[in-house]
Parts: sequence; structure tokens; C-alpha cells
Amino acid sequence: MNKVVLSAAHNGEIRVSGVQAFDSSVDFTVFSAKYVVRGCEQYRINNRTYRVESGEYIVGNATSTSHIIIDSAQPVLGICLDIQPKVIQEILDFEYGTQPELAAFILQQEQMVNRYTAAHTHLGYAIRQIEHHFEALTREEAVLHHELFYTLGECLVKDQVDLWKQFSRLKSVKQETSKRLFNFVHEARLYIERHFLEPIALASIAQEAHLSEYHFIRLFKKLFGRTPYQYVLHLRLQHSLTLMRQGLGVAEVAFQTGFADKSAFCKAFKKKFGQTPTAVK
Repeated sequence: MNKVVLSAAHNGEIRVSGVQAFDSSVDFTVFSAKYVVRGCEQYRINNRTYRVESGEYIVGNATSTSHIIIDSAQPVLGICLDIQPKVIQEILDFEYGTQPELAAFILQQEQMVNRYTAAHTHLGYAIRQIEHHFEALTREEAVLHHELFYTLGECLVKDQVDLWKQFSRLKSVKQETSKRLFNFVHEARLYIERHFLEPIALASIAQEAHLSEYHFIRLFKKLFGRTPYQYVLHLRLQHSLTLMRQGLGVAEVAFQTGFADKSAFCKAFKKKFGQTPTAVK
């Protein structure tokens, strides 16, 4: 299944899909985001390999050439967004004025190709709203409005502006070195988002990029404003809110989010949110 659910010649196209086997090249002819609802897709883009799992998406622009592999016993479900550069440029001009470097970064540079966890980005939030209607869209029982392209474009631009600012913080002598380090730290953040409820060995992550643990921590904080440990703590506490809203007790939430005990969890929770877990419940 590969069904177009919204199309406008000057704005773009949105498709939903369900595929068990696929092995072919697919060009990103415009600005595209490919989101995995269920299953896993493997991409080879600009000589880099990306494994995109459920709840994640990958973006690329017209500079990107990709090869996609899907091999699954069950259909891999996905949502594909194609947004015309005209839409992106309109939003950039209106929100940020004339900034050729920013526009080139988003629309022309290979650097912006990356994976994202949908739960932690503006565009991811918007895609997940579409995901809520996935089954209805496949049955043509739901209707999307053309204004959605501008909503998606605004979310996409916000995320890419953040990415551009992060990349600009790397002041390496060689641009290629900056790209390599940026790609590594971005992938490290994605790894943390996938595994934040598990023990994470920072030294092992740093070793993969041939960096010292200290260098890795400094780079991570420079790009994202938090150390890796602070980011893990942030994700665990955000997740604790979800668990408590599901009715779990404080002690159980503390255990599931990796805290040493209930007391340590309550102290960290109050420091972040300004109130105790029981007050939230």
C-alpha cells in the first residue's frame, strides 16, 4: 500500500504506506520527512546508513540520494511528507527575514540529513497528530486540509533552525571535522533517546568517535545545552509524568525510570518541576 492522502502541486504531498519488502533507490526530490509508524526501515543516504525505527523519522532535501531497504514479516507502516521548497522559503522569509545561509543549510546542504525521535521535535509532534488518523486515512475516512503543509513547514523550520544554531556552535578549523563531530553527537543524542531508561556507558559512546569522555561531554553540552547525564535525567523525569498519569505509584515510577530509590526520585522531580510527584498525581 502506498496511498496519497493529501496533494497540492505548489505545496507538496502526504502519503501513508504499508510495505513488507522493498529494496530500491528513492530520491528526495523536495524536502521530505519519512516517519515509521510500525517496524523498521533502513536508509543509505549520501554514504551514511540510518536505521529508522518506530516513532522515528528521517529528513532529507533535494541534495539527498537514498537507497531504502525494507524486509519484514509484517507490513512496515509509514508516513511520508514531501514539502515544496517554496513553502519552506516563504516561512523562512516571514519568520526570520533574509538569511541566505540558513536557507541554504535547510534546502541545499547535505548536513541537515538526520534521524529524529518524534517525541522530541516540533515536526515529530505534528506527524504524530497525523499518525492518530493513520487507519482512517488508509480507508479514506479522514480528510487533511491543505493548510497542513504550512503547519508542517513551520514545525520543520523550527527544528532545522535549532539544528543550524547547534552546528554553528562547532568552531573547528576544518568544516569536514565539524560535520563529522556534529553527526556523531547528534547520533549520540538519538541513542540516548532510544535507551534513556537503560544504563548508558558514556565512555563507550565517546570511543566510537575516537573522543575522550570529557571531550564528548563538552561537545554534547555545547550543542544541546545539557550534559549527556542531564539529558538522560530530563528524559526520565519527563517520562515519569506519563507513567504517573497512567496511574502508577510513586515508588513504581521511581523504579521504572531508573532512580536508586523513591527519595532520590522525589528530590529530582521537585527540583525540575517545582512540586512533589504526589502533588502532580
